[in-house]
Amino acid sequence: MGDQQVSPLSRDSKSAFLRHLIQDIAALDRLVAEGKIEQDVTRIGAEQEYCLVKSDLRPAMIGPEVLCETDDQRFTAELAKWNLEINLDPFDVGSGCLSGLRQQLDRLLKVAVKNAQHRDAHVILTGILPTIRKSDLDFGCMTPNPRYQVLDKILREMRGEDFTLNVEGVDEIQLRHRSILFEACNTSFQIHLQIDPREFADRYNWAQVISAPVLSGCVNSPVLLGKELWSETRIALFRQSIDVRNAGMDIRDQQPRVAFGNDFLQGSATEIFKNDVALYYPIVSSEMTEDSSMQIIDRGEIPKLRAMNLHNGTIYKWNRACYGVFNGIPHLRIENRYIPAGPTPEDEIANSAFWVGLMMAMPPNCIGHWKEHFHFPDIRSNFMRAAQFGLAAEFRWFGKNITATRLILEELLPLAEKGLQAIGIPESEYHLPLDVIKRRVTKRQTGSDWIIRSLRSLNVKSTVYESTLMITEAMRKQSIDGPPIDQWEIPGKKTIFDIPGRYSRVDSIMKTDLVTIRNDDSVSYAETVMRWREFHHLPVENEAGELAGVVSMRDIERYRETKEFEPDTQIDEIMTREVASVTPEDSLSEASQLMLSKGIGSLPVVRNRRMIGILTVRDIQRIENLGKGSATPE
Repeated sequence: MGDQQVSPLSRDSKSAFLRHLIQDIAALDRLVAEGKIEQDVTRIGAEQEYCLVKSDLRPAMIGPEVLCETDDQRFTAELAKWNLEINLDPFDVGSGCLSGLRQQLDRLLKVAVKNAQHRDAHVILTGILPTIRKSDLDFGCMTPNPRYQVLDKILREMRGEDFTLNVEGVDEIQLRHRSILFEACNTSFQIHLQIDPREFADRYNWAQVISAPVLSGCVNSPVLLGKELWSETRIALFRQSIDVRNAGMDIRDQQPRVAFGNDFLQGSATEIFKNDVALYYPIVSSEMTEDSSMQIIDRGEIPKLRAMNLHNGTIYKWNRACYGVFNGIPHLRIENRYIPAGPTPEDEIANSAFWVGLMMAMPPNCIGHWKEHFHFPDIRSNFMRAAQFGLAAEFRWFGKNITATRLILEELLPLAEKGLQAIGIPESEYHLPLDVIKRRVTKRQTGSDWIIRSLRSLNVKSTVYESTLMITEAMRKQSIDGPPIDQWEIPGKKTIFDIPGRYSRVDSIMKTDLVTIRNDDSVSYAETVMRWREFHHLPVENEAGELAGVVSMRDIERYRETKEFEPDTQIDEIMTREVASVTPEDSLSEASQLMLSKGIGSLPVVRNRRMIGILTVRDIQRIENLGKGSATPE
């Protein structure tokens, strides 16, 4: 989770912090040169992020309270109130490490489930919770932690304007947001692998090379705010949600703080940290009361390199180099940050085994000669293709094109098996995890594939809102104790009846595919559109896209009967300007009463004066019929 005692990098604190930062990197250089970084030891560890949902399957803003009631320091807070994280203990690789990791994960997830149940909530493992709504991303939903508030303030000031999100897949999402809370939509299963410092550069380069095929086989985040986007939308969302670059910096080649990288590593691990200091402006500080890291080494002690780690914690590489101290001995590790949470613990352990096996099976002919075998732009392009298309991606691999499924099944699974054997993991322990990967790829059913197939099947007779509810309910039932994702079936439509409070708010049934007209459009144009679409009325927007009024067919007919009638008359001369409206967060019952009292058949749904949906009497009648069991979702 990172250092919690942080503050903005002020003019007064900057010099001291930068001095410690430079000293820390010099100290790391010295530790590596003097052989004091742990060698000949390999360990694995993981961080499990998870979502908390209420009985209605919406985010449960109870994380801080649940954390206070959890007597285990391995549980920590995350950015949003509906997310928490479990930090698993490191395991020495070898016989029992995968089973030990699985057993501890299962044990701690049971604690998570029990603690959530005390507050009538559930735990779900998924890359992006399908039922998140924009209202769940307001600043008040952020965990009240000084670290997050400081980061939010600093990154907003650095950007100088609202953050923007623009992701195009099957659907497209374009919106602005005022805080970094959109990043909280991302939930991951981060895997840590301790690396011998003498091999770090080559292992890190290999980690970059295999990122694309590993990601393509475990994608689990295709939907955000009801939109079908990338197979692993987290990749685009994370980058854009905290991107401090603004439109005025388009010419300057500035690196985002969420990045894949630009080139292969040539020297030791310190090359990464040095480049990051040069490329990324330090944004947070902390009180540095201890001696410099060099002084600590001179005393024969091991420094924590706190300033370096603090800076490193504000740069979000998909493969991140990390320095730590375990049992009093310093070590280096690679943190795999691109793998999403879920769909089940069995899938997560399979992903871990696959990645660790590949990491330990680095091709000898590549060592020290990466540029002879790969162009780095190809490696980065492969990664983006994996995020966009999952198992449907095609990669550039050792100078040839190959599909993701063929690469995994024919080359990488056998390679991972050799890697696991090389570090002493018996076949009886790795066979099942690798078989999970094999079945998932053979059946072409990753978490994203299952979600998309479910969404498209359910959308035939259900709204997107209803479909995401049914998908999330299926996740709730299976993500902790269920089979791996390749065995999941498309949820049945009757699932919707089992979800309490499913139609409590306006945005649960409003329509968002709107037809509107402008206030300067002609009467004849408005009348034609209404006749084509068989509408009785149309919302009217002004030049700024704000709701300006409403015009009905009755308004037009009355105007036709007057002597002043002209077909080219602009709509704003006959429209009704005072319009009753609701917000998406308003209760459905209140909206229904408002329509009844006003004697109207529809209500515009408005946020910040802009129309984002419409609610009609027919929508409400359909839901009432559903409640009586006289209709099916449509």
